[in-house]
Amino acid sequence: MKAIGIIAEYNPFHNGHAYQIREIKKRTGAAYVAVALSGNFVQRGAPAIVDKYARTAMALRCGADLVIELPVTWAVSSAEAFAWAGITLFEKMGCVDGVCFGAETDDLAMLDRIAGILAEEPKSYREAFAAHIRAGVPFPAARMRALRDVATRKGTAGFAESRENSAPHAQSVFSEDELTLALGSPNNILAIEYLKAIKRRKSPLKPLLLKREGAGYHDTALSPLASATAIRHALSLSDGKASFARLDNAMPRPALAVLQDYLLNAPALTSDDFSSALGWRLLSLNRTELAHIYDMTPEIAARLSKNSSRFCSFSQFCALMKSRDITYTRMSRILTHLLLDITDETVALGRSLDAVPYLRILGFCESSTPLLTALKAAATVPVISKLADAGSLLEKSSYRFLEKDIFAAELYAQTQAVKAGRLLPVSEFKRQIVRVKNTVIPAT
Repeated sequence: MKAIGIIAEYNPFHNGHAYQIREIKKRTGAAYVAVALSGNFVQRGAPAIVDKYARTAMALRCGADLVIELPVTWAVSSAEAFAWAGITLFEKMGCVDGVCFGAETDDLAMLDRIAGILAEEPKSYREAFAAHIRAGVPFPAARMRALRDVATRKGTAGFAESRENSAPHAQSVFSEDELTLALGSPNNILAIEYLKAIKRRKSPLKPLLLKREGAGYHDTALSPLASATAIRHALSLSDGKASFARLDNAMPRPALAVLQDYLLNAPALTSDDFSSALGWRLLSLNRTELAHIYDMTPEIAARLSKNSSRFCSFSQFCALMKSRDITYTRMSRILTHLLLDITDETVALGRSLDAVPYLRILGFCESSTPLLTALKAAATVPVISKLADAGSLLEKSSYRFLEKDIFAAELYAQTQAVKAGRLLPVSEFKRQIVRVKNTVIPAT
């Protein structure tokens, strides 16, 4: 039996995702694909447009065999923490052979060499990075400039220092254009973080890189290879009820059917649907308490506190509070941490538990029973298929970490009920895992 993992959001599932699953099974001969899926909130610091159960059903009906939830603390974190947690999750399953991810390039060797520098952080890189940060350069740009300083043909000494004991092919260096291209897209950055996590954990997982095809990450045009951004944009234009004929070519039909059924019963959500809850959180915490929210600095806490009277909505306040050194996406994540009460203590607890202290199954394909059997035999942490059993399966500290996932799910469901104006399922304890009889990978 061979199983390959995918770390995903499927927000929502589209043709490119089906292509990835199809190519994994074709190229590797893998019998199964397991997915580590973000729950109801995603990495850019926003709610998923539809809930984790609907997105699980989309994946299972389009080729995936098993879906496990990525804890919310990491699902809404930086690319580094998101990737580290995803790799850790597959390690702890004990039955996954490799992990597949997409990028704008198919040059795995180049991305791997960049990941090697970031994983090892030689002295020359640390000094260059610190110098750029002191000069007021934002983190992403400071990292790229530090890499440029040590890894381009203008700075080969530092690169050689970091790889002096490596294989000869790793001694090669980059041009500035190559480096800028490699670090210029969200998909490439995530790919590098996956490779870095594999190196730092000394993981046995084998990386499989697929070059991303179709529309760019931020492209809003609908097409057969449309991005999730484009699909969300189309849904937003019709208040969550797009003309599904327009989406017919952008999503596999089984996934589109799940989306259509879901939106008949529950509304799609955006960040602004959580504005009242966020506004209350801003008013209820003082500056000192705000400073303990994950990724918050005393300076950001002071700005949020000072400007709380100017709050109108999640997106408006996020745009107001972003700055030259704090991007909109990072501010959105900070505000999501505030909304979900993800604190420095929460993250410290998660790290003390090695990121993933449980494996919570969201759904599976009934024809993939051998994978479930292997998981139960090989997993190094408790496997949760029924949330009511979690209290007896987990240590107190692990259960406390799980409570963040539960809170995030219940806040999401409650917000949907408010938006819909009618009672919707609220208790996460009453939700059943998704079961699909057979999985079929759509041809297009």
